[in-house]
Amino acid sequence: MLNLVTDQRPGEPDVLSAVKHAVFEIRSLAGDVLLAIAAPPTGWTHQQLISVAYEHVAITRDGADGYLGGEWIGSSEI
Repeated sequence: MLNLVTDQRPGEPDVLSAVKHAVFEIRSLAGDVLLAIAAPPTGWTHQQLISVAYEHVAITRDGADGYLGGEWIGSSEI
């Protein structure tokens, strides 16, 4: 399962707002795109990204990274 760092706690920077309308990609650890999903019309939320990651847990079993707009946002390795 991907562990995503897009949630924002008090005092932490907002890493999601700049890329919330971008394509969410799940990539293999070698960098191959396993899944690409366009953003919803209102942009991604942390909860929506977690839901997509959970729905596609089978493709992350050998390790994977999450990217939003080409920016790394998480991994199965953290």
